[in-house]
Amino acid sequence: MSNYTQRLNSYSISHKDAPVDIREIFYISQNQAELIYAKKSKFKIDELFILSTCNRTEFYAVCEDRDFLIKLISKIYLKLNRYIDFNLLHHRRGEDCIVHLMEVSSGMDSMILGETQITSQIKKLFAHAKKYHATGPILNRFIQTALEAGKRVRTDTDLSSGSVSISYAAVEKINSMIPNLIDTKILLIGAGTTGKLTAFHFLKRGAKNFFIANRRPERGKKLADETNGIYIPFRDIPKVLDEVEIIVTCTGSDLPVITYEQIIELGELKNRVLLMDLSVPRNIQPNIESIKNVTLFTIDELENAISENLNSRIKELPKASIIIDEIANEFLKWIKNLSVTPTIADLKHLFEDIQDSELSKIKSKYDDKTISAIDLFSKSLIRKILKDPIKALKSQASKGNYSPIIIDTVRSIYQLDSPKTLKQD
Repeated sequence: MSNYTQRLNSYSISHKDAPVDIREIFYISQNQAELIYAKKSKFKIDELFILSTCNRTEFYAVCEDRDFLIKLISKIYLKLNRYIDFNLLHHRRGEDCIVHLMEVSSGMDSMILGETQITSQIKKLFAHAKKYHATGPILNRFIQTALEAGKRVRTDTDLSSGSVSISYAAVEKINSMIPNLIDTKILLIGAGTTGKLTAFHFLKRGAKNFFIANRRPERGKKLADETNGIYIPFRDIPKVLDEVEIIVTCTGSDLPVITYEQIIELGELKNRVLLMDLSVPRNIQPNIESIKNVTLFTIDELENAISENLNSRIKELPKASIIIDEIANEFLKWIKNLSVTPTIADLKHLFEDIQDSELSKIKSKYDDKTISAIDLFSKSLIRKILKDPIKALKSQASKGNYSPIIIDTVRSIYQLDSPKTLKQD
């Protein structure tokens, strides 16, 4: 029988392990994830969930051996023609894996401590994994519990209090270099969650002149209306580059949307242009920084921009850790009991079948009232007979003393794996 706790494995890389130019190599889009989910069974992986954002790429799997997951990950990047250093991936198993996702969900492991955008990212990618039947009973319960842990941390602590986020940090950094945003023209590429938050923080600092570009016109036009800005199709981005002083990119594009050639074609820049790339993979070609009067920042350069504003959040970490430990322990009890649940269920079914079989033999010999009394008595007797064995099995599992030998012995004694045929007298 399986020890389900030890079958839970993850491999991950995040902003703590590698800079953006490495993380973008590991990035997995939803289209790529869809193809990966379709192949998981070929690698003997029962359940799979891929969490890939600008700050992390993580693979969660239920499988008998972590080597199965290693082979899948290696095959993925080989097919994508990407060379990866597997040593950069951090492996977690069992309890470590459980606690980690809960910390990620709560914002405890984020680049900006306590940021809340990770919640919507997990929900979105979880729904995508379920759509393609990649997750199952264990990961479904695990991910949902992790989301609940994040909600508890945000509700019961001040870890996420205040306006501290990647978007906030980006605008804070830009505002420190361009104090007067009122007359500054801004090109915002990407109208998703990050784009909306970035626009909101610009507005709070007095910005009024926006160009909004987005691949989906309806979303781009909506944000343009909300900011009193001008919507432009993606193809028209080069047409406004010579008008703007600030360019912020936050899209899910796998290819650059601002290139070196586009900036060079503008000729000699008389005014400074500040570019902020909040995307992974990066949306702005890094060699743009070599052009005179161009300043380029990436997401990695924001971590220290607001460190002084995080002191109050750091003080909340011990409270958050207590909540995570509590919820992780509850989930551990559940998953450990899975090791004995099939045997307990089979044992109950066996005794119920015996009871039904024996009762059917005497139904013609007694009246209905007597049969009903015998039925109630025999069911009560079975519950009492099985109470202590079931309690012992659950206790062993929840305390981590699970032994496959004991399960195999019980299944052998009661022939739980034999064809279910009851002998008739």
